[in-house]
Amino acid sequence: MKTYRTIAGAAVAPAALLSAALLSAAPARAQGPVVDGTADGSYGAALSVQNTNTQFGNAINGDQINAGGGSEINQVFGRIADGRLYVTITGNLETNFNKLEVFIDSEAGGVNSINGAALPAGVDPFCCGGFPPPDGGNTNNIGALQRMEGLTFDTGFNADHYLTFAAGYETVSPNTPEALTFFAFTSHYADLTDGTSGRKGALGMQIAQRGLPQALRGTTADVDVDGDADGNDFLIIQRNFGATGVNRLSGDASGDGTVGSEDIDLWKAAFGFDNDTATFGANYFALQSQGIDNSQVLLGPSLPGLSQGDLIDKAYAFGPGGATDNAGTGAITRELEFALPPIAGTTNAASHRNMENIVDLQMALNNSNTQGVSGDGPYETPTTGNPQDVVTGIEFSIPLSEIGYTTGPLRLFAFVDGSGHDYASNQFSGAGILFGNLGGNGFGGFTGDLSGVNMNDFAADQFVTIPGAATAAAGAVPEPGSVLLAGMAFVAGMGALRRRQS
Repeated sequence: MKTYRTIAGAAVAPAALLSAALLSAAPARAQGPVVDGTADGSYGAALSVQNTNTQFGNAINGDQINAGGGSEINQVFGRIADGRLYVTITGNLETNFNKLEVFIDSEAGGVNSINGAALPAGVDPFCCGGFPPPDGGNTNNIGALQRMEGLTFDTGFNADHYLTFAAGYETVSPNTPEALTFFAFTSHYADLTDGTSGRKGALGMQIAQRGLPQALRGTTADVDVDGDADGNDFLIIQRNFGATGVNRLSGDASGDGTVGSEDIDLWKAAFGFDNDTATFGANYFALQSQGIDNSQVLLGPSLPGLSQGDLIDKAYAFGPGGATDNAGTGAITRELEFALPPIAGTTNAASHRNMENIVDLQMALNNSNTQGVSGDGPYETPTTGNPQDVVTGIEFSIPLSEIGYTTGPLRLFAFVDGSGHDYASNQFSGAGILFGNLGGNGFGGFTGDLSGVNMNDFAADQFVTIPGAATAAAGAVPEPGSVLLAGMAFVAGMGALRRRQS
């Protein structure tokens, strides 16, 4: 009668023991963080901590979308896992289309200074005069990289890939009765390794915080901002009827500064709305005022087929999003129009952005930070704030294959820029600059480009280095031959153990 050793109380044949040995010799593949706008513990220690108070304003609101003004960088985290690069840049990004500029040095070559004439044109073209030809506007095809003309990185940093992020309130079909304004967190990309022919494009958007696959829903008749339009809202309007110089919290649903019959009419039209059961219907809502609307309360239905961190682009709009043409016919929610190509013959009057996630980017914004650096001077001495405690901000993930990465460490440079990509703040990754806003041509001036912004003018490096993938000594999968030998030794040892026990 055969006797089998047992593992966890179950009889196991010698062949199964070999399989177990092989499995135990190959550690589980490292899994990346959830892309939700928070640097979780899997990132390990921060790669840099800010030392300079922000001169781009201080966020005070604590809302996950509407931070209450201010843009800052506190800490930078990064890691390589699951075949992707994961980065979280903590702090805030004001919802006024300030930019978070990110440059990645991940392969041989690259550029140490931005020469717009030799790099892809028309990246984020709406920042700089309109949509590029043939769809109207911006006939010189100027884009973000041209607006950063002359920006020079630290010696030893050669940028290969570029990402830019912005948040604000976008509008489709502006200046028409069909105009729709809504929150959007957007990203654009360019490959800097192929000259003017480098891949580029608007990658996509999210329309809720933390990378959630949801849409915001609400109504201005919800004057007590609890997520529904009910009798309590009517009582507030009734109690304050006739008041002037007030906001929505006092019953001004129309936003004209007074409480009157127009507010009652809005309440009547919205009565019965409940954000907990909202659908993709006629209730569209952009946050109206800092310190009033709570984006958590506004979270509405989930978009089908969309996961945490995913971007909405035209492929999504035409797929699970249900659109059947560039006008957005059939789309489950009108916000999706923003990702579609322009409507032929309209010079893009609907303000569509033709988004396509060509690099499989994932991203998320959590704008809730109220700590970290302050908005007060002096800027030339280290902050007395607590940037080391801030773990929320902008998080993104991109496949290593999309950035040409093969092995070893890679480098990342990030800074907060103005809405036109041409006015540098004083918020940078790396060692920090201990200076006020660098402006357009460096040290407070403005020329419409960044020609005087040279990172070599500041002590130490303003980029961070992200460790490479794990080596064999750190737990990488061993060579097949060594796995087989280990498995054979394991089985031989088990045979000897059976002989000793018999």
